[in-house]
Amino acid sequence: MYTLTRILIISFLSLFFLMAFTGANSNRPSIAEPQVSQIFRNIAEITDSASIEWILDDFLIAEDPSQVERIEIIDVSNIGFGRDDIVVVYPSLNVYIVEQPSAELTEIMRSWGIQEQRRDASNELQPNYFYPAFADTLSEEEIQERQIELVQGSILADLLESVNRNYTDMPLSLRFERDNEGFTFQLWNYDRDAFAYRPRPAAPDTVGIYDFMYVVAADTIVIADTVMYDLMFINRAVQEIIELPPAPSDRQVIRTTSLP
Repeated sequence: MYTLTRILIISFLSLFFLMAFTGANSNRPSIAEPQVSQIFRNIAEITDSASIEWILDDFLIAEDPSQVERIEIIDVSNIGFGRDDIVVVYPSLNVYIVEQPSAELTEIMRSWGIQEQRRDASNELQPNYFYPAFADTLSEEEIQERQIELVQGSILADLLESVNRNYTDMPLSLRFERDNEGFTFQLWNYDRDAFAYRPRPAAPDTVGIYDFMYVVAADTIVIADTVMYDLMFINRAVQEIIELPPAPSDRQVIRTTSLP
């Protein structure tokens, strides 16, 4: 009897708490659909075993350095690597927060930075502004010295021309990454109604085309202010031979006359 009564009391209390919990959940407001975007943050990747061991020890992270392939430190605050950044350990994928690194390690982390090829410009500038048309005037040596600048300008000009042609609003965010296995292209933070596909301009024809021109009539009058004289030379030579009959003395006389 005691056992049955105890079971009934426990069942009643369980049902009571279940109804109370369900009622409390039913009063919760539904979570509105968030706007999902992206942010870009610098990530420092360390693969050297000695550096990994030092960082784990300095950050008081209880991981076996011999089992760690690499660690990533994410600059969450985007103000430089240091305190309050996130550490991801591989292959365990454990996540830690950088609380207070030592002064020596903090100084080293502050020197970390990405070698950016970045340009900021006004929307008023046209794509051709960035295209390196002046490259035709550079020597091979100068092109090699400015290779990164020329390539960046060319890619930026082509990309900006395509965006201006196919998207008619602001803002717009995009991402393009490529490695040995493939690439990733992504668009976000855009207005769907602002997309307006326009085909790219036709490429110029490289085949020579010849147009035929027929001259029906031509009348040309030349008025010269200088009188020119043509010189004409006439050469004439005449040679005559007169043969006289022999004289009585049996001598023959030949007279030759030459006329200019």
